[in-house]
Amino acid sequence: MTEQSSPAATTGRAIRDEIGAPGRERVDGDHSAMSPAEVWETVDFWAGVPWPVSRAEAQRRAVDRLGWAIDVQEGLGYLVNPAFTPPEVSMSGIDTVSSVRFRIADEVTEETPATRALLGDLFTLVVREGTARLGRPSIRRDRGCTDATWEMGPARVTASLWSRCAAVRFTTPGDR
Repeated sequence: MTEQSSPAATTGRAIRDEIGAPGRERVDGDHSAMSPAEVWETVDFWAGVPWPVSRAEAQRRAVDRLGWAIDVQEGLGYLVNPAFTPPEVSMSGIDTVSSVRFRIADEVTEETPATRALLGDLFTLVVREGTARLGRPSIRRDRGCTDATWEMGPARVTASLWSRCAAVRFTTPGDR
């Protein structure tokens, strides 16, 4: 796997440095996270894909536009975002991609008050930005997970918060 920094990460980092906002850098000394704007830029990227597309085509587009990478294991290519640990990006679907799930921060290995605050604050800011863009989300709390879901035209976006992870799932228009 080749480590690459996306153009959005470079631009976002410069902006975050200028205004002091957290971003895809070490935000608490140990963990990296996207800025809320970068999360929604990534969602906008997926929303702009001319669905339906194959897994290979979706991966190619993410590598070209987001600076992500493809990790080949046992002859199969897996999309990864090398900015995070672990870096994997999930894609579901058989012939075409039906959803894409990506982390918006490093996974926490040891839960502490500081990591709970980091992930909780990030989730809150992502929800606030989503609300400004798409209106009030539906909120669901279940078994240690909180989901905020928006309808985005024919697609759906869900931001999720667990005690050790924060992620976003983009569900493609054909699979709702």
